[in-house]
Amino acid sequence: MDGIKKSFVYFILGIIVTASHASLAQEELTRFGVQFKPMVPTKFFGSGPESTSSGDLTVDFTPRLGFNFGMFIRREVSDKVSIESGISLVHRNYYVDFHHAEVSGARRIDFRFVGYEIPLQALFFVQLDKHIWMNGSGGFSLDMYPSNVQSQTFERRDSTVFDFEQKTWRNGWLQFSVLANYGFEWRTPKKGSVYLGASYHRPFSSIAETFATFKKNNYPTELSYSLSGTYLTVDLRYIFHEASRRK
Repeated sequence: MDGIKKSFVYFILGIIVTASHASLAQEELTRFGVQFKPMVPTKFFGSGPESTSSGDLTVDFTPRLGFNFGMFIRREVSDKVSIESGISLVHRNYYVDFHHAEVSGARRIDFRFVGYEIPLQALFFVQLDKHIWMNGSGGFSLDMYPSNVQSQTFERRDSTVFDFEQKTWRNGWLQFSVLANYGFEWRTPKKGSVYLGASYHRPFSSIAETFATFKKNNYPTELSYSLSGTYLTVDLRYIFHEASRRK
């Protein structure tokens, strides 16, 4: 954790130095924007379905489509370099499917794990056309998880009761993540900018532990799975217009 904190501090210092140097001779713009980022589950990036089993019980953990919604402030220290931060509400959605030899078909529980993110990243732009810019960015995010989650269902067959339960416990209310982004921005002269891209968000450690419990007449079998919290998003953004100012 000490190495992570040092990297985070060095990154912030690097951003401050870059912004201070570039702002001496360049236009300065502070712009406000909003974003909506649907999460795309994909096993290739570590956010796909996983299965674990014990005896007659198999449990599938499947990330569903989630979203990241928030606002941000961008400090444009030049036409090619910007610093950005903000705050976002993040909904990670999951399915837990129980398969057992004594139960016909799968029994599903869905749950939502809510978090908040405060990113800090540097953006670098390359102009492709009069109004179109390509950008890549990288940085860190301070992630917060306010609560644990629990849900359950049951099934009765004659005198036998089958209980299905999931409990998801956060591994800490505060964690760090690394960010990477790539996309394209269409800058209009007076109506703001529209952005389309993709982002990759990867926590430094698992964000929570999910315990899936199957009970037959209160006799439990429990399996667990670590939620990595990694996700890939499609980024839809709008940046409001602001007239440029020179120092």
